[in-house]
Amino acid sequence: MKHTRITAALLAALLMLGSFTACGESEVNTPAEETTDAAVTPSAEETEPEETGPVLPEANYDGYEVSILNNISNFAYTNIGEEGLTGESLDDTVYNRNKTVEEALNITFKIEKKEWNETSAIIPKVVAAGDNVYDFYTCDLNLLLGHVQRGCDLNVMNIESLELDQPWWNKTAIDSISIGDAIYAFLGDLHTGYFESHNTVAFNKDILTDLGLADPYEHVYEGTWTLDVMIDMMNTAKTDTNGDAKWTVEDQYGLSMFEGNWSIAFITGANQFLVQKDENNLPVWSGVSETFLNAYEKVAGGIFNEKSNNAINATGSLPGDLELYRLMFIHDRVLFLVTQIGVLKNMRDVEFELGVVPSPKNDEAQNDYVSLIFQGANSFGIPVTNPDPERTGMVLNYLAAHSTETVRKTYMEQTLDFKYIQDKQSQEMLDIILSTGTFEIACVYDWGGISGTIMGQLNQGKTEIASLVARLDKAINKAMEKTIKTFAEVGQ
Repeated sequence: MKHTRITAALLAALLMLGSFTACGESEVNTPAEETTDAAVTPSAEETEPEETGPVLPEANYDGYEVSILNNISNFAYTNIGEEGLTGESLDDTVYNRNKTVEEALNITFKIEKKEWNETSAIIPKVVAAGDNVYDFYTCDLNLLLGHVQRGCDLNVMNIESLELDQPWWNKTAIDSISIGDAIYAFLGDLHTGYFESHNTVAFNKDILTDLGLADPYEHVYEGTWTLDVMIDMMNTAKTDTNGDAKWTVEDQYGLSMFEGNWSIAFITGANQFLVQKDENNLPVWSGVSETFLNAYEKVAGGIFNEKSNNAINATGSLPGDLELYRLMFIHDRVLFLVTQIGVLKNMRDVEFELGVVPSPKNDEAQNDYVSLIFQGANSFGIPVTNPDPERTGMVLNYLAAHSTETVRKTYMEQTLDFKYIQDKQSQEMLDIILSTGTFEIACVYDWGGISGTIMGQLNQGKTEIASLVARLDKAINKAMEKTIKTFAEVGQ
């Protein structure tokens, strides 16, 4: 599936034409033409479907061993290759994908797995020593960009074989974090840790039905899934079940989420960003815009102003080892769970029907849905010690190209849809989420503490931030200028 931006209007139009298939195509019934001739049966040659697949340049690397350092996530599926088949569909799909690429390029893969903090420390050490230990590596995006600013990674814009304009790479997400004419971190279909880092809104269909609320899916299709609609639904769902005026784990809530870094997903969903870019693709700080402030105030006032709006603040406890915000949803006490896609794996055994939709729009005038990608998403980097970047680019391009109809498809249709989500419409929603994913660059770099400050105020439900942000102007500009200068120096 290609990373094509899908608008609500397009989805609505397609639905009018016919029913959606799994890949988002529609079937249209057309009347047969009248004819007096006998029906002609097409030959086997005419009806036999052509084999399709990525068209890639050929290469032979004479058995070269490609060494990879793979960062292991604490919440996302980050396997990029096992030593053999495990019987798990996604594991085996990844394994078979790798074997296909190994055979096509005459290479072998050597994959080393490390925890995120180990990966963060290893790359600077091997680069400082001048050692060619890894051809490429995966790492949390914000940590990888820290490596970049220490001169550890190559500017992959200079690697022709990587072909970042191909649909198996997410160009929107890559562009959202690029600075100037350099790209150091890149993401695409070859790594599910990137999929799992997209923000989503899961909902309990049973509560929705009991309350007689409108279907969020239909809102998405019609382009009416907005902040106001979600906030109204939250307020309807919130119920002091036993009437004791105390908000405990026994009550029903409209929302549950881990506040922290995720709260800004509502602002990004409203297509508002703290930092813009100029015509040279350089970040620019000119203060928060009026439209940003309007969206911020709507979210702060409507969602976070009352602590009892969020089930994470409920008093009491529930059985289970997960955080309370997840347990409250699992135990059927919450309408909406705002989280990353990867967290939905914990929903495997829920006793209610579950659905997912993208973050709501600011209003109906907003054209597209926008989905925040967590700044800790697994991304790829190539160390400056790499002896043959074009070879590495070719390998990565092959892996990504052979992932779209294998790894991505298995992840979407089996790992998520058929294990954790019980309705087919959710796959269409996941397509929208993955096709509209982007980073908030201010969260990735947190220049002058701007994103941390905004999210801290948002989580407290404070609606007035203009004066506070204005006091950060000098620190933000200074930190941003330092980043731009560093990128200019290392981006050769």
